[in-house]
Amino acid sequence: MLEDAVPADDVLLDAPVFAEVDTPAADAREWLSVQFSAQARRADPFALSREQLAELAELLSGSWWERVFEDEGGAESAADHLRRGLPPAVRAAAEIPDGGTVLALYLRHLVNEAWELAWDHTLLALAITTVCDAAEPLEQDATTRHAWALLRFLLTEFRVETALLTGRLDAAAEAGRSAAEMAAALLAAADALPGSPARAALIRETSREAVYYATVAACAGAARALMNGQAPEARLTELRRQVDAAKFRPRDLSELRGHLAAWEALEAARARDRLHVHQGRVRIVYPFGIRPSADHDPISLVEALGAAAEDLRRGEDFLGGFAVKEVRSRLDLADVWQGTDTFGRGYRGATIELDALVVRTPGAADPLEVIRPSIQLSQLGNHALVLDIDLVEADAYRVAEAISLASPVYGDLAEISDLLQLTTSSGTALSGLPVVVESLLDGVRTLLDTVHARLHPAAAADTGPKLAARAGSFGVIVTVLAASRVGPEHVVPLTAASELLELWGVQPLIHPLPSGAAGIADWSMYDLDAVTTWPLLHLNRELLAANSNVTLLASFSSPAYAVHEVGSFATFAHTLHGVYQGWQDTVREHAEEIAKLLRTAERLLAKADTLDRAGAHGISARRGVVIDDLERLVRKIERAELALQTFVQSNEATMLFIESPAIVTSPPLRVDLDTVLASNGYSRLRAGYTQAVRDVVGTPLRPLLDVVHRRMQQTYAAQSAALDAERERREHTATVAQEDRDRRVARSFEILGVVFAVIGISGLVSILQEGHPDWDGTISWVLVAAILVAALGCGVALLAWTRTRRPARPTPKERP
Repeated sequence: MLEDAVPADDVLLDAPVFAEVDTPAADAREWLSVQFSAQARRADPFALSREQLAELAELLSGSWWERVFEDEGGAESAADHLRRGLPPAVRAAAEIPDGGTVLALYLRHLVNEAWELAWDHTLLALAITTVCDAAEPLEQDATTRHAWALLRFLLTEFRVETALLTGRLDAAAEAGRSAAEMAAALLAAADALPGSPARAALIRETSREAVYYATVAACAGAARALMNGQAPEARLTELRRQVDAAKFRPRDLSELRGHLAAWEALEAARARDRLHVHQGRVRIVYPFGIRPSADHDPISLVEALGAAAEDLRRGEDFLGGFAVKEVRSRLDLADVWQGTDTFGRGYRGATIELDALVVRTPGAADPLEVIRPSIQLSQLGNHALVLDIDLVEADAYRVAEAISLASPVYGDLAEISDLLQLTTSSGTALSGLPVVVESLLDGVRTLLDTVHARLHPAAAADTGPKLAARAGSFGVIVTVLAASRVGPEHVVPLTAASELLELWGVQPLIHPLPSGAAGIADWSMYDLDAVTTWPLLHLNRELLAANSNVTLLASFSSPAYAVHEVGSFATFAHTLHGVYQGWQDTVREHAEEIAKLLRTAERLLAKADTLDRAGAHGISARRGVVIDDLERLVRKIERAELALQTFVQSNEATMLFIESPAIVTSPPLRVDLDTVLASNGYSRLRAGYTQAVRDVVGTPLRPLLDVVHRRMQQTYAAQSAALDAERERREHTATVAQEDRDRRVARSFEILGVVFAVIGISGLVSILQEGHPDWDGTISWVLVAAILVAALGCGVALLAWTRTRRPARPTPKERP
């Protein structure tokens, strides 16, 4: 760490403290650490505090940049970190002899290392401008000023890479020329510096940059000349000699080899027949899926999204920052898609057409490309952003430039706005198609939120339909309707599409579009040894070639409408990636929900086991709470399982329709559709989803669910046994208590009967003893008999009443 370093007694300026690109720079970092720490101990006016030293130590480490680029959401906080931590270090370094030079060269080394981690230059450019702007007003010697100028030169280097990433030869040639001129001026300024180890280091670095960008400029100029049928001004052999003499380090040397190899490939192809497209189209498809909520089926969702987009058009509002030109309640499809099944399903939907985008060179009258964007919303769930570019009298390199627009790492045009621009119809500048795609997808997300809010105003936005899109997922479909073979002295129209494979310039049409640029016109070096073609029924002398993200379709003896019909099959095939992406995201979401419920069940079962080990009674309150929680959890798991199974079955029905003859109007068209699907790897797509479903529904979850159900059954069984035993005990206790009560009542009546009998007999005896003057003996005995009969009747009635009150005691066989 910088704050923990120990200052050296003597600073050796001839030590390797002046960092170079593509070379270890630990000595430079240690030197800075020593000097900044010594400043802090001396309490110099501009010395860094302990907190600033700690922050600077982090900023000057390569690991910090790695973490920043891995965390896509941390760019804003990282920018604040740079703005706060770097300027004080620049001011402190200015007070140290050669400190500014060492810091500038070390930062140049560090930024170059970080440059290897990302195509996006935003954060790197911020770091450079922050320190260079902080150094500009300071009083510094000429050597230090040159070091900061060499660091700022990296911004020009970024421009060259951006131009290369666009695939535009004119932009790359101009950016390379500008960088070469600036590097040459820096080299001249370095030669004029006073002699010192710092001057020697600056000359070494600047001279390499001058040769590097002179080579890039020469290669770009040669490529542009060769594409236009002219001889390049520079000589390839002379350029190779200069590169070898400059003794570049491995990284820069490998990059220059790529540029020189492209020049060599272009030079070798001068005598070959080349491709020229008279009429065609480049279609770029960015598929996405929508995960509907329970309140939205795919058909009603498409209708609602179309209505919401129409509201935007009427209100002259924007969709993702782009004007809505037209909303059609249909897909722009040919009659071949009019098939339907007995359930009325078909490939139908809505189309949202947006205003055109224009690629142009500033100041030029005519645009380079006109891009027609639209959003296709399908009732089958295969939605897509579609960008159409017409090809009219386009040479091979112009086709390559149009295709390169689809690259996920297309250069940020804000860096080269003086060379190339992408604008909306209203003139708003855009940084490239990746930003356009991201903005339009955000616009669709906003539409989804709008539709959900209309149906459920009080519901949260995250409970509605969700968009599923994978970064870098795109497809390019090149349709060629008319083309020619162009040689040094002839132009011959093509009659068979298979002839395209013989021509130079077809490479970008049948090779996957890579992420990045390997050199000037790197497409000229594509390897075409393994090109797979597919036969079609509905086109004559056709060519269908497909790979991971580019499809070529051509036929020169079929009507244009027939070619476009089969071309719509290719669009359909690419859009299926979106629906399968949405399905897999939903399956994963269901799996995560079920897994979460299973983890909760595991915790509850562990809690039940703990109660068992603690000897908790089977029907205790704590045990009852666990059982109730488990019972509720079982219902949730069953509902989640049912929702997943319902979703999977619905998808199966959609897949069956996609693969059925009913989706198109005739069986032969179904054959061609199957061919196009096979050429785009549909079987792998379907197999991947099927395997995901099998993994979620079958393999990992089923055993876990079985374990949970079995454990819950065991727990319920123990609970039921405890409840039954307790119920039997209580019933037995109640029976015994009732019998005791009945015996006490019977005993009481018996006592009362005896008392009454004694009283009655004693009274009767006394009556008989006293007699009655008017009674004779017969009457007395009759009265005695009547009294005894009445007493006997009361006794029998009392006995019968006590027996009806006594419950029958169950026999052992009758007991449960």
